[in-house]
Amino acid sequence: MWDHGSTDETPEIIRRYQSELLESRHIPREFDFYELYAAMSRHLMESYVSAYDWISWPDQDEFLEGPSRAKPYRECVEEVHASPCSWIQFHNYNYWLTSADDQEIQSPPLRIRHYALFPDCAPRIRSWRASATNLRVFNHNPPLGDPWPARFNLRHYPMRSREQMLARILRDRAGLRRGDSNYHYDNMKLNMNRLEIASEQLHYDDGRSELNPEPIFNWRSIYGFGAPAESAS
Repeated sequence: MWDHGSTDETPEIIRRYQSELLESRHIPREFDFYELYAAMSRHLMESYVSAYDWISWPDQDEFLEGPSRAKPYRECVEEVHASPCSWIQFHNYNYWLTSADDQEIQSPPLRIRHYALFPDCAPRIRSWRASATNLRVFNHNPPLGDPWPARFNLRHYPMRSREQMLARILRDRAGLRRGDSNYHYDNMKLNMNRLEIASEQLHYDDGRSELNPEPIFNWRSIYGFGAPAESAS
């Protein structure tokens, strides 16, 4: 667990689960965000890949699932590990705050149930053979070797509350853009009125049924494109 200078209760939560972690490390906020994934992957290659068979690396607001909910994620990964394939790409299902959420439920995965596939986002590569580890670029670039032919599913919770998203846009990710990298935060700041999504515009996850791959919501209406932010729509 690497904590990149969080300003919420993350350090306390890490301490609470310390006995279940191989290691935890506090990385100062001043450490360049664009070097973070490379530094973490170097650390993996130096300290862990020789001791483990497989790596799953979600971001802090993501949950990983197999291509079907009929089997646990671990069993799905074991199937890939037994094959000649070396890495897995994931569908990116965005789960988003809506007015239909029960605000009495504190847990975001239990509270936030409405989602839609984000089909044309950067590749989500979150799981690979340990020996295939390379320098990661936001976990978008292919590791070594060949991919599994079917995509797994990723549940992504980028907007868990309006306050959390405003803090991310106005503080935590302010000024992060470099060229076409992380342009979406600038675009979202220009279109704050678009952050609210009606529940009927998204699919509903009952926690049991297979996720619906129909991309019924246009995420570009929120994130925009990599054109100059002043002209993004």
